[in-house]
Parts: sequence; structure tokens; C-alpha cells
Amino acid sequence: MMLNRNLEIFLKVAEHGSITRVAKTLHITQPAVSNAISKLEAELNVKLFFRDKRNGLILTDVGQKILLLAKQIEDLDNRIAQTAYRENHFVEGRLRIAALTSLVSTILSKALKAYRAAFPGVTVEIKEGSPNDIFRMVEEHSVDFAVSCSPFGKFDSIVLRRDRMAAMLPKEYPGVSEVDLTAPPDLLIINKSAYETILDYVRQPPPAGQFLQVQMAETAINMVLDGIGIGILSEYTMETLASGYQKYPVTPEIAFDIGIFANNLNELTPASQEFVNMINAAFT
Repeated sequence: MMLNRNLEIFLKVAEHGSITRVAKTLHITQPAVSNAISKLEAELNVKLFFRDKRNGLILTDVGQKILLLAKQIEDLDNRIAQTAYRENHFVEGRLRIAALTSLVSTILSKALKAYRAAFPGVTVEIKEGSPNDIFRMVEEHSVDFAVSCSPFGKFDSIVLRRDRMAAMLPKEYPGVSEVDLTAPPDLLIINKSAYETILDYVRQPPPAGQFLQVQMAETAINMVLDGIGIGILSEYTMETLASGYQKYPVTPEIAFDIGIFANNLNELTPASQEFVNMINAAFT
């Protein structure tokens, strides 16, 4: 195939930023990793990395450009292999999905068990991140498709459902009917993905010092239950992770779509298309 061993190792070093970690991941020696990078640099006559004492190996400018092309080669290799498998009535290969952390345990988990039973020959890799992280992964061809929230920008998309931000209150707030994000009655607890979505839709973020950003929606929910503050979550997240708790409206209203998007949904690999079909069927 097009992706030779040196390019494969280059992709891993770019991902991990460490020769030691790549050697452990690939179960080869550190000199073998260094030698592969040296051979690739000699073949291309360019410097791909420079060493930073604090951050490890950092891609050079030309290294960044070659990385994007190498990811596209990796993507094409996977497509070629899957097309050949499909011709022989198999769905095999690798499936790479990017998703909001809060959607992994909700949307993806519902389809994953059935998918693995139907297509045991496919290796599934799920990369979690914030909306901005996911945009970058799709744009760089690091994943086959993504499950996230709008806006979907320039990408092809399938809308799964409409959603909106809501407030989850501790029991100590009788009489509160809605939460104003610009003048909250108490500390707001917002997970990273929800915070980036809020910034996409409102001109003014919550006041500094009046919100606490956490990584995961589950953490925000647990902190609300502990009485630390008011959680700001999507209604779908609350329905799936905090079922039974009342959802309070927030102002300004923040409504958006949850959906699937990719560079080109008409050119998904067979493994990707089967998974997308399963997710789509669950919402229809």
C-alpha cells in the first residue's frame, strides 16, 4: 500500500511527540524509531521535527504540511483496503470516529455493541474532544466522521436531533424558573464541550468568577448533586445522564443540532457507512 513503514512511524511520532512512547506503542526499539525518522528526512531532504526540552519533539513547518498529506495517504490506504474487503463481501479494516465526550456514552455506545457484533473484523477507534478539537480532526482526515453539535461549517452533515442548553439545579433553589447566563444566581458549572457551544451562540460569555469549567458532563452533574452550583448542560445530555431531573430554561436561549459530519458523506468507507446507518436508524 502507499503508507510505508517510515511514514507510519512518522505519524505515530507526530501524534505522541516522543520516540520513547512510540517505541513502546509499536513494540520496537527506540533506535528503530529514530532510524525510521532519519531515513524519511533523508529521503525527503527536509527536517521534520525539532526537539524542545519542555514539549518533546515538535513538528517543523514543513513537517506539519507533510503530516496532513500523510494522514490523507493513511485515509486512502484504509479506503482501498475496505473497498477490496467489500468486493469479497466483508466489512473489515479500521473505523475512526471523533465525538464529543458527552456523546460517546450516549449516542455511540448505543450503536457500538450492535456494530461490533455485526462487523467483528473492524477495529473501532474513538477520539474524544471538544467541538474545536473535532473540527480539526475531521479537517485533517484524522477520523472518518464525527458526532458533534452544530454549527457544522463547511462539512457535509446529517442532523440527528434538535437540542438546547438547559440548567440543572440543586434542590436548594425553590422558586427559580430560569437561569440567566449573563447574571447567574450562583456558580455555573459547565463542561468544556458545552462551554464552547455557548461561545458559538452568545456574544458575551458567563461572567468571570461566576462559572467553573470542568472536562466532562458527568462531572458537572455530580457537582450539581453535591450542591456546589448550577449545571449548564444540553437537554439531551440531561435526558441520558441525569434522567428524571427537571430541566430549567436558560437565557439567552441556545439551540443547536446534534449530528454526524464528515468531509464528504458520500465517500465514507464501507465500515463508516455501516456505523452511520446504525446511528441514523436509532434516531428515526
